[in-house]
Amino acid sequence: MNRRTFMGTLPLSTASFARKLSLANDYPVASNALPTAPAAPLLPPGVKYFTQERLQQLVKTDFSLSGIRFHTVAYNFPNYHPSPAQERYFGKGWTEWEVLARAKPVFPGHLMPKYPLWGYYNEADPEWAEWEIETLSAHGVNTTMVDWYWYNGVQILQEQLEQGFLKAPNRHKMSFAVMWANLDWNNQYPAPNSAEGDYGRCAVLYKQTYSSADMDRIIDYWIEHYLREPNYWKIDGQPVIGIFDPTHLLKIYSPAEVRKVFDRMRNRAVQAGLKGLHFQASHVYAAGKTPLKESGYDSATRYHTFAGGPPGKTSEFAAGVESSIERWKDDHEKVGMPYFPDCPVGWDNSSRYGKGAHIYIHRTPDQYELFLRAAKYFVAEHKTDPPIVFLSSWNEWTEDHVFAPDVFYGYGYLEAIRREFLYTAS
Repeated sequence: MNRRTFMGTLPLSTASFARKLSLANDYPVASNALPTAPAAPLLPPGVKYFTQERLQQLVKTDFSLSGIRFHTVAYNFPNYHPSPAQERYFGKGWTEWEVLARAKPVFPGHLMPKYPLWGYYNEADPEWAEWEIETLSAHGVNTTMVDWYWYNGVQILQEQLEQGFLKAPNRHKMSFAVMWANLDWNNQYPAPNSAEGDYGRCAVLYKQTYSSADMDRIIDYWIEHYLREPNYWKIDGQPVIGIFDPTHLLKIYSPAEVRKVFDRMRNRAVQAGLKGLHFQASHVYAAGKTPLKESGYDSATRYHTFAGGPPGKTSEFAAGVESSIERWKDDHEKVGMPYFPDCPVGWDNSSRYGKGAHIYIHRTPDQYELFLRAAKYFVAEHKTDPPIVFLSSWNEWTEDHVFAPDVFYGYGYLEAIRREFLYTAS
């Protein structure tokens, strides 16, 4: 089979894809474990739905979006390939696919697990990275922002980016960036099945720490491995670095000290021939209370605007969309810097937390498409420059915010993104 021709035929059947990759021979979870894909479920009568009418009530739509070249950034969680740092605790060949494979419904009608339509694959393989880039770029996604983990020189999960994406022959079709996920790495595979949703009961596998010397090592690593790559994502010519938890840094440093750390990193970047660095507050902060500007951040967003929530409960996806739009408004008003909205696909962490999970139900691609449209109008109304919309996320399979093809919805979510962004994307 001509591989280039094969890669250009989107979408493919699960059977065709399995024939190419022989997943059962080279990956610990067999491809034949996947169920036959059912038709996308219909919502029962009386379910709250996010509609065009509701969109128009929540955001201004009385103007044209013509001529605005929106830029889309998809978050990427790289735990679907063997990594020595994980194998240390869970055994040779372990990946988070095994958590998804063992997931079970926790109530009648619960759509879990949502298996990948492509089967279980090794995302650190450059052939797979090529396929993912081809798929994303063909559906209007411009940038992948990869979760990046560093524990005083110990890295985990960097193989997907360094061995997969950066070695893919078509990598020029997308830009990339890193979001430093500066949080303790806990054992949630699975987590203690706490009806109270007590995340604190998880064992800490890698503890997040900071020091001046380590900060220098981090920026030097970024410069050497990522920032000088021609397709690293930039705003105003400066490479973008996301910081997942600004409040975690503030437990160690004052705002002025965080700014000094960032300025030192910027100076090292300039010395390496770069224009500087653009630091982005990515998730954990209190808008208007966490001193982002004083700490040296240049912009802000939210990695998932309705993650978490009360354990052992369900919520309607439409309610999550509406609360997200209200969060955008509040954040935009309070952060004091450019703010970019994020559109989560859903939330369901039951594959990690079982009955202690909070689960958003009744999500569908058509509602997500309206959610994306709301983000476009929000960005346009506030004349946000550049006009960026975040998408969370490409592959958070065990938290069920994933728009990669699955056996329930196929390419439905990718098609929604394509309709909204492909022909206006930069």
